[in-house]
Amino acid sequence: MTTRTWSRSEELDFDVVDVFTTTAFAGNGLAVVYGAESLRTHQLQSIAREFNLSETGFPLRVGAHGDGEGDADYVLRIFTPETELPFAGHPSVGSAWALCRRELLTPGRLRQQCGAGLVELTVAGPDEAVWLTGRPPWVGDEIDPTPALTAVGLTLGDQVGVAPVIAGAGLDFYYLFVRPGSIARAVPDLQQLRQLRAHGSALGGVAIVGWHDGTARVRVFTDDIGATEDPATGSAALGLGAVLVDAGLLAPEGTSTFTIRQGIELGRPSTLHGEVEARSGVPVTCRVGGHVVPVAHGAIAVPPRG
Repeated sequence: MTTRTWSRSEELDFDVVDVFTTTAFAGNGLAVVYGAESLRTHQLQSIAREFNLSETGFPLRVGAHGDGEGDADYVLRIFTPETELPFAGHPSVGSAWALCRRELLTPGRLRQQCGAGLVELTVAGPDEAVWLTGRPPWVGDEIDPTPALTAVGLTLGDQVGVAPVIAGAGLDFYYLFVRPGSIARAVPDLQQLRQLRAHGSALGGVAIVGWHDGTARVRVFTDDIGATEDPATGSAALGLGAVLVDAGLLAPEGTSTFTIRQGIELGRPSTLHGEVEARSGVPVTCRVGGHVVPVAHGAIAVPPRG
C-alpha cells in the first residue's frame, strides 16, 4: 500500500479554541484555519467537515483594508460541517481572539467582513472577554408557538411569559420562552426543525429560553450544523437582547446587561455576556461577550481542488 505524503506548501495552519468559557474542553469548540485565500468553497467545506465542530472559521485577507463593505481588517467565512453561514457569534469571537494571539492583528477594535456584512469586535487581551457587536437588531411579530414547541418536544403547557417571535442581529432565531423546569426536558426533532424553515430559509434555529432575574438558561437547536444542538450561540444571544427589550424585561432606555448559561446538557457549560442599548423601548445595538481559551494547534492538508 502506498501512503501519500504532502509538503508544507500543501497544508494550512490551524488553531482549535473553546469559546464562551474560561476552561478548556468546555464552551463551543472552533477551528480557525489560516491562509485559505486560494481555496474553493468545496475545499473549505471539506475542511469544516473534517474538523466536524459546530463551526470552522477561515479568516481571509487579514490586514487587507478596503475589502467589501467599508474598511475591514479581515474577511471571515464560516462553515458548519454541512453548509456555509453568513454570520455566527462564536466563530467571530474565537477567530478575532486567535488572530490577535498569533499577532496577525493588533488587539483593539477590529472590523470583520462576513456574509451578513460588517461587524465590529473588541479584543482587549488574551485573558479578557472578546466583545462582538451585532448587525442592526429587529424583532418580528408574535407567532404561533405550536410548530416550535413540537420541534423541541415540548407542549403549550411549557410555554410561559414572552410571546414567541423571530428576531435577530445578524442571524435570525425563533425565540421560545418556557418554564425553567422545561429546559432540560426538551428533545429536538430534526424533521420538525427543518419544517420551521417555512418562516425563512435563513433561520438559524430555535432558542428556548428560561428567564429569571437577569439570567437566561438557553438551549439552541438547529438542523444545519451537523448536530441538532449548539453548546454556545453568540448570534442567538445578540437577538435575545433585542427580544428582552421588546418584551419589557430589560430597560427601555440606556444600556442593560444580562447573562446566558448554555451547553449544560451537552457537558459543555458556556457563559455568554449580553449587552443591549435601547431608545424609547426599541433595541438599537446588541453586543455579546465571552472568553476564549486555546486547545490545540497544527496543520491540515489542503483538500483536492476537484
